[in-house]
Amino acid sequence: MKKVLLAVTFIFIFSFLISCGKKTNENAGKIRVAYHPNVGGASAIITGIQQNYFKDEGLDIELVKFTSGPTEIAAMVSGDIQIGYIGFGAHTLAAEGKVQIIATDGIAVVEGIRTLKTSGINSVEKLKGRSLITQLGTSGETIIDQVLAGTGVNKTDINILNAEVSSAVASFLANKVDAISVWPPYTVEIDNRIGIENLYIIKPQDVGVDSTASWIVTPNYLEANTDTVIKFTRALYKSMDYRKSHLDEAITNVSNLIGLDIATVSQEKYSSDWMDSQTMKSRINDGSISNIYKKQIDYFVQNNRLNSEPVPVDKYVRIDIIEKALN
Repeated sequence: MKKVLLAVTFIFIFSFLISCGKKTNENAGKIRVAYHPNVGGASAIITGIQQNYFKDEGLDIELVKFTSGPTEIAAMVSGDIQIGYIGFGAHTLAAEGKVQIIATDGIAVVEGIRTLKTSGINSVEKLKGRSLITQLGTSGETIIDQVLAGTGVNKTDINILNAEVSSAVASFLANKVDAISVWPPYTVEIDNRIGIENLYIIKPQDVGVDSTASWIVTPNYLEANTDTVIKFTRALYKSMDYRKSHLDEAITNVSNLIGLDIATVSQEKYSSDWMDSQTMKSRINDGSISNIYKKQIDYFVQNNRLNSEPVPVDKYVRIDIIEKALN
């Protein structure tokens, strides 16, 4: 009798464990998504939530705010975040194979290095020996690389300070550093607080590299949840299509999400060439989207931004996933 009881107990426990495993797969619709508190990093995802595009795909989105790509990707690798948004700077980690790209959100208008006019720093050459603050490993560092490209001025010629982006902004506003390299919405905050008329913006020359923003997953998550990722990508491009023709509405949604007034958020309205599904299809067909990311790799290699050999573009820019989502 005891043996029978033990056998029944074992079968019950085994069945319970199997059912738990099945529940995990069934709950794949629950996704923690990293967004950034700006128009680029939030407009598509919040539009999709408001329009029920993700819900229509059976996906339950939980938004988690991040202010930089590297910390977000660390959370993704740990399994805390499933899908995320990155600006140009964090694409180095995609090129290293840590994450894979499932959508291009847009191509940003390149920013510049900001200085106070009272400092007299109005050129790259005048940055030599001065303090320039940014958050390394982000788009802020990429902006520096782009501004310095072809000028003969190296990073070692400048006293570059590393700080979390909000701390970097605080230091610049407090006049503790000479220059700053950040991205929206932090550029908007600086321009509003100081006054654009009181700032120099040292912009880069055309270095032939598009400053893309992308949506990403880890290779492990994609392999285990391919159908979910395709559903997410399909809903995301529907969101981009709606955003393209309802940009003011998208900006209002972003304003409500991040807690900034509409006037401030609206200053980012034309900060990017926003992607849509038809444009993406065209760029896939003519090969231009792959070329954009190939040029990025060349740029990262030339500027010593990679810690390992780059992964081939077709291994981390998942055109196959995008095509399945768009067809």
